[in-house]
Amino acid sequence: MAWIAAAVQSARAASLPAGFIEETVAGPWNEAVGLTFEPDQQTPGGRMYVWERGGRVWIVEDGIKLSPPLIDLSEEVGGWRDFGLLGFALHPNFRQNGHIYLAYTVDHHHLTSFGRPFYNPNANEYFMATIHRVTRYTARAADGFRSVDPASRTILVGESITNGFPSLYQSHGIGSLVFGTDGTLLVSCGDGASYTTIDTGSAGETYYSQALAEGIIRPKENIGAFRAQMVDSLAGKIIRIDPDTGDGIPSNPYFDPAQPRSARSRVWSLGVRNPYRMSLRPGTGSHQRSDANPGVLYIGDVGLRTFEDLNVATGPGQNFGWPVYEGLTAHSTYRNSNVGNQDAPNPLFGGGGCTQPYFYFRDLLIQDSLNAPAWLNPCNTAQSIPTNIMRFVHRRPAIDWQHELGPARTGVYTPGGLAAVTNVGAAGSPVSGPQFGGTSSIGGTWYQGDDFPAQYKNTYFHGDYEGQWIKNFVFDTNNNPVAVRPFLTGGGGMVCIATHPVEGSLYYISWTNTIKRIRYIGGGNQSPRAVASADKAFGPSPLTIQFNGSASSDPEGFPLRYSWNFGDGSMVSTQANPAHVFSAPPAMPTSFTVTLTVTDNSNATAQATLPVSVNNTPPVVTITSPTNGMFYSMSNETTYALSANVFDAEHGPDQLTCEWQTILHHNNHVHADPLDMNCTTTTVISPIGCEGGSYFFSIVLKVTDSAGLATTREVHLYPDCGAQPAVLKFLAQDGAGTIRWQLDGEPARNYVIEGSTNLIHWTSITNLQPATGAAEFIDSTGDGLGFRFYRAGLLP
Repeated sequence: MAWIAAAVQSARAASLPAGFIEETVAGPWNEAVGLTFEPDQQTPGGRMYVWERGGRVWIVEDGIKLSPPLIDLSEEVGGWRDFGLLGFALHPNFRQNGHIYLAYTVDHHHLTSFGRPFYNPNANEYFMATIHRVTRYTARAADGFRSVDPASRTILVGESITNGFPSLYQSHGIGSLVFGTDGTLLVSCGDGASYTTIDTGSAGETYYSQALAEGIIRPKENIGAFRAQMVDSLAGKIIRIDPDTGDGIPSNPYFDPAQPRSARSRVWSLGVRNPYRMSLRPGTGSHQRSDANPGVLYIGDVGLRTFEDLNVATGPGQNFGWPVYEGLTAHSTYRNSNVGNQDAPNPLFGGGGCTQPYFYFRDLLIQDSLNAPAWLNPCNTAQSIPTNIMRFVHRRPAIDWQHELGPARTGVYTPGGLAAVTNVGAAGSPVSGPQFGGTSSIGGTWYQGDDFPAQYKNTYFHGDYEGQWIKNFVFDTNNNPVAVRPFLTGGGGMVCIATHPVEGSLYYISWTNTIKRIRYIGGGNQSPRAVASADKAFGPSPLTIQFNGSASSDPEGFPLRYSWNFGDGSMVSTQANPAHVFSAPPAMPTSFTVTLTVTDNSNATAQATLPVSVNNTPPVVTITSPTNGMFYSMSNETTYALSANVFDAEHGPDQLTCEWQTILHHNNHVHADPLDMNCTTTTVISPIGCEGGSYFFSIVLKVTDSAGLATTREVHLYPDCGAQPAVLKFLAQDGAGTIRWQLDGEPARNYVIEGSTNLIHWTSITNLQPATGAAEFIDSTGDGLGFRFYRAGLLP
């Protein structure tokens, strides 16, 4: 069945256990991807640090976002597809030395041209192979550590194009920076391989040939996802380095004293696909680097098409199995791929009929077992693979979960000591809790505070981007999972979870611009909810608008007091649903911000705002290129001109701002490119989408006039897989949530229309058979707001 999708936006609050509330923190943000707090913070409040994908790090002090940013690396950072400034850390002794650490994708133009006569600081080179880099800067004590000294820049990893973390496609890049208990710096990075095909090297959609030509990878690294299994590669690894020099640590498992900056000298663990976020379990690890014990890492690793991982790294050299294993079990295709490890020559080659010059990666990695491990030479199973060849036992994830609805599983053993799996919550399972699924394991944080109920102290919170959930995981002192408990649902696409070192609470980022704080108030008074609406938002002066605040509510059910500030200097109204007349000089577009404040019987308040624009109309926008419903080539990347006809009755072209954004939709999630602020520009569409799963691109244009009115339009592009997709067109929506759509599809073909509130669970609405290629349907089956997402499937 082939699916196409469309969406209607509606505001929904996250669902939390009784006694918990969430609040929005500071802002505004432009693609915030991470947050942290000062490690030695001893008082409530204090500083929070927020980093944005584009390359800026901001300080939030006592709830206020400071300006300018602590550091701005946007000229160097390549913020495209899944890349950008994704990792940030403060030195454990930050207030003594001022050191900050950043992990990011380097824009290819900056990587190859900076410091040369033809370098252009405003140029970007995306859709090319590049590297990821780790740098250190020093914040100035003279201004309270609110800015950095540019001259303090030190590149720890990736000082040249040949020794960074290799990036050969559009995802699976740099991840987290975490300090170990021993003061070493741990860095996570993905395999740099394709996510659309089985990539065993030379995958046509990747940039492998350019990477080879420029020395980003060596020929022996042209093995796609199997770079995660190559010790002598930084891809698909957790590395452990000296935060002063970037060298590997002598107690690392593969350290070479003759080459302390080599990949093998830096590797701590391997076999990960996309370890986006990781955290250190408090109270673990040694303070001595020589003990090879920086602490226990909890790692979110994003899977391919079947399973998501929560990995736990308890010691050196542990191999989490990717791509031979996905989750607890073998990957059906990669497990049978004959990809040789050129660092592992087979001593039997050339004799006795042995035609295998190198051991395959799958020969060197065996499944977990309670029995004595055995690595047998495939040319003669009576002989073992020599001990001077690196051999591994699969370090199984603590928990994995299957895409969409699950199941969630954990590892057990058969009576004979062989690896087996059991479902979470099943009879006899060592892990209790309800079943769950998800599609993008992000990572999490350990909670040690006292402001949550006692059951949450010293437990781990982990999130799933596509599942839009945070769950509470209980582990025993040996880092074995014991229980999984539901915590938050409907939180949006979360990309970071953190906790305050003193206040506790839980913080998370809902991509792309919202930071939420979760607090526990127990049985105390909860803040009311303010909901404001209006019968119009613009028009000529005098403009009469009817406002409505009656949808506001109090969780305890008490009456609310209303206060409307119309933003024009007039008296405040205390009615729930007032009318107001706005006036402005003739032919002068004027903006007002209307604020509704509701107050409960305990004087807790909440606010909502509405924009009003007098003597103004929104821009009229029609995208002229590309055309909605076009097919893009599957043979090569295609550059499309982005243009639109834009007219504004009150404003000239120089009073309008444009924001183009290209968004790749993949199954239940999106990969969004940065905003392009040019009104006429171009975008690159990659040949993605005919290998299974649902893919399409949306190209969105938002045009805003100087008085604040905006119009948004979008078109969809589909992969040219040889079949005509259907197109869903939004027609109308009434105040009760009934939504009318039009399906443009193939005449006389049967389609099923489904709706979803979370892109995970889908409900059938109706079946359609367009007689002439178009048919309308109405959705009134939602919860009063209607479904948020829709898709049409072509039936056999």
